[in-house]
Amino acid sequence: MRPDFQFKDKVGIYLDNAATTVVAEDVVDAMHQYWEFKYGNPGTVYELGREAQDSVDQSRELIVDILKCSPEELFFTSGGTESNNWAIKGFRKGSKGIMVSSVEHDSVLKAAKWESEDNNVPYYEIPVDQYGVVNLVQMERELKTRQYALVSIQYANNEIGTIQPVEQIADLCHKYGVIYHCDAVQALGKIDFDVDDVKADMISFSAHKIHGPMGIGALYIKNGTPIDPLLHGGGQENGMRSGTLAVPLIVGFAKAAEMAVDSIKQEMPRLKKMTDDLSGMICNFFKGAKRNGHPTEMLPNILSLTIPSVEAELICSIMNVRYTTSIATGSACSTIKRQSHVLEAIGGGSEDVFHTLRISLSRYNKEKEMDLVFANLQNAFRDAQSRSLI
Repeated sequence: MRPDFQFKDKVGIYLDNAATTVVAEDVVDAMHQYWEFKYGNPGTVYELGREAQDSVDQSRELIVDILKCSPEELFFTSGGTESNNWAIKGFRKGSKGIMVSSVEHDSVLKAAKWESEDNNVPYYEIPVDQYGVVNLVQMERELKTRQYALVSIQYANNEIGTIQPVEQIADLCHKYGVIYHCDAVQALGKIDFDVDDVKADMISFSAHKIHGPMGIGALYIKNGTPIDPLLHGGGQENGMRSGTLAVPLIVGFAKAAEMAVDSIKQEMPRLKKMTDDLSGMICNFFKGAKRNGHPTEMLPNILSLTIPSVEAELICSIMNVRYTTSIATGSACSTIKRQSHVLEAIGGGSEDVFHTLRISLSRYNKEKEMDLVFANLQNAFRDAQSRSLI
């Protein structure tokens, strides 16, 4: 068990696990020897290099066993952003278009828009309902109307936690001969699934959302999917993503994935109860407060709340400095200075971004923390009202 979050000389509560997670102690232990003792380049032929390559192969096998895919279908990347960009920019589309949902991560939205403009191909954003779920009727209507080569729709949203009907999305794509890419960065370790469950042709993953290290992720590419190499060079990853493999990070990713998947059945119901309880307390206390996202089809660890009376950025600052609690206003990849495209897509008002908090838990959070967080939120609200000095 990891020690409590330390903030200078105080013990704090970390509740921004959708942004990143603490690296598990067992993951640190697994990686350590590859920096200090087993530091060989896996591309070399002597013992240190062979040992490193063996560790990469074993790590890949561990992850593909979880995903139930073939080793040659899993490619290591630097993380979710790279995986998403590769899936969108590397896939051969010809003159056909790209379709995404309006609540995708910025790494998907911006890559798709760039690809559309650069190659002069159609670009379309599927609207979502008030819960952030894609409109499948509109999606099929669009697939019938125009020719698309690629659809990219996430498994679960990083801001509000809504889970998409990925199997139905995949079925629609394949019905019209379209490749489906799924960003599963937030879903891994929270939802029990494999590649056959998702039915996607490409799936993105990242280690640092599951108590693994930053800087490592993966892209699953189903055999036969037409995609060009991401990086050219020494021919690593079957020539698809050249560059010296980050052995310690790959080992850490595999260990983190193993631990996360093993804990799903035990931990996710517990986290759901914690977020539900905290949501109830906050919505009962703050007039007009509402929870964002789907009421049932949502990640158990993400709680997005719009509270009209709360100035979110100020509350986050007070919670951080005065109450040593880390919460967020939204995605770590966006800024409070602009409207959240996710809140806008689900029908939020132009001011909602300034009044929305995101609290995201991990398996290291404790039930007793929720009462303390609620009490501190009330105190922070009173501090904000009085504009007392932080």
